[in-house]
Amino acid sequence: MQVPAGVAGQDWLIKASPRMARPDGAACPTHRRIAMRPLLVAEPAVPLRRSPREEFGFGPLFSALDLMEHQQWPLARVREELRTTRGPFRGWGAPVHPAHLAWTAAAVERYAAARAAEQAAAVEAGLPPTKPVKQPWTWRTRRTDAPDARGVRQYEHTLWGRMYASEDGAVRDLWLPSLGRAKAVRPDAELGAVAKVMAYGAPTPRRKAGSLPPPAATDSVRLPELIRVFDFGCADGSVEPLLSEGPDQAQQRFTADAVPAFLEAATGTGTHPWENCVDCKAIAGCTELKRTPRLWNGQPSVPVRKRRSLSAWDLRLHAECPAQYHLVRHLHLSDLSTENQGAQRGRAIDSWLDAQHGERPLRACRDRAIPDLAAIRARTRLDDAAAHEAMGMLAEHRLLCPLNGLDTDEKVLVQHRVTAYVPELDVVVLAKPDLVYTHRGRWIWRETKTSARPLWERESLMRAYPQLALGVLLFDSGVLGDDPRRSWVELEHLCKGHGQSRLERIDPGRAKNVDEARAVIAELAQPLLDDTTYEPRTGRHCHGCQARTWCRPGTAYVTDHPHPEIPDADTLSRGDDPAHD
Repeated sequence: MQVPAGVAGQDWLIKASPRMARPDGAACPTHRRIAMRPLLVAEPAVPLRRSPREEFGFGPLFSALDLMEHQQWPLARVREELRTTRGPFRGWGAPVHPAHLAWTAAAVERYAAARAAEQAAAVEAGLPPTKPVKQPWTWRTRRTDAPDARGVRQYEHTLWGRMYASEDGAVRDLWLPSLGRAKAVRPDAELGAVAKVMAYGAPTPRRKAGSLPPPAATDSVRLPELIRVFDFGCADGSVEPLLSEGPDQAQQRFTADAVPAFLEAATGTGTHPWENCVDCKAIAGCTELKRTPRLWNGQPSVPVRKRRSLSAWDLRLHAECPAQYHLVRHLHLSDLSTENQGAQRGRAIDSWLDAQHGERPLRACRDRAIPDLAAIRARTRLDDAAAHEAMGMLAEHRLLCPLNGLDTDEKVLVQHRVTAYVPELDVVVLAKPDLVYTHRGRWIWRETKTSARPLWERESLMRAYPQLALGVLLFDSGVLGDDPRRSWVELEHLCKGHGQSRLERIDPGRAKNVDEARAVIAELAQPLLDDTTYEPRTGRHCHGCQARTWCRPGTAYVTDHPHPEIPDADTLSRGDDPAHD
């Protein structure tokens, strides 16, 4: 394998986890290839920079379960330890957000109950009980003297989750936690990778990062007769069985499903800048990632933080509530609550328009019939009132559709991923406009928003919708198009009222607009980048926050303000996050 620019070290070792076998259409092939080779490092070297808050959602949960399963702490003592923790849990690692600790306490209790119930059912069915395994299972090949066709001399396959085995080793269990509900299905390639390690792996001591594995292959003294995999939902305590089979079936599953996925990941070429840029070892040598120094003239954080991503959704969410940004955006905690009807309607319309604009050959929406109520209800989960509003908005869109009158040879990119790198801040900027298209040599960035009310004339468009400001700056810096003077940023604002929808344009070639965009992004980005505590900021948004269950100030606010006038317009839809397709 040719080592890409910006990377140094040896490439003869591959270390693969089941996650690396998952299909991922947004993944960068070069990032995946070098991520599987742990002896390759960034060049120049990137110093270790600690986060001010715990950023792994399952981290405190696994620490708490370790206390119960490996140190025999009773559940009540673990709960009390979580309740009284201020800062790092058990005194090591990054400080844990108070709401994260509260989420962990609830998840631990649910996990203990679910595991006890499953074990009781298994024993009743005639299976032996399984006990916690302290050293994780690993399957490793013997290190060869000569590399194979991929330049590899040794392969190491690891496993993540809570591991259990019967006293005689005949049964092995793996519990995979999910942050929301338990997953009833996981990708075949991922399950194939899991099954192989469970059936043929051996307990292996953890190693320091960058250290070499033993040259010998792992040797499981006795293969299990049965491997079982369960998915556990931390938010509701649900459990879904995923696998129950023997070593032969596990090997077949690995060969048929996991091996092709691993081969693709280990040999992939090409570069697709997006989320992977945040932890990519090769970023210093990547020529596909556009550099945009001084994009908004931001200042580096003190102390310097590790590389992060930034999107317009991040900026709006942090401005609304820093705690919600940390808990929902980064930790992905969810209480399984549903969005309000306005947000659901907006997502349904976005999905509808994406499907129509993505069809080939191009077909303008004015040439299509207005969908009726039955068709909208069939394709969405909207109630009659919201579906009726959506029908009206889709009718309004027919007059504003960017494909109206567009030549068939123009470019039309739906949900196009736009990525830039601000080197002095070590920040990767992510944007995914609803539509990017060309018109007679002009590049146009279109954002579509739905609202119960018309636009307020006195409010700056870029302050109301920071994604427009970000689009202006990305055009101005040359990330899209060749000349910002031949570009537009558009807002299509769809309203319920007939004739109240509007199309607004912003010219990125005007210095006044660029200055305003830079001020908007700077005012939002600097507090986010400097934040180290992510304190709650209460308001009517607390009613729709997915993390409010574990947030004391948010819960108190909702108790004191039980009947908010929640706007049906321009709410922070969970679909606005560009990092989640």
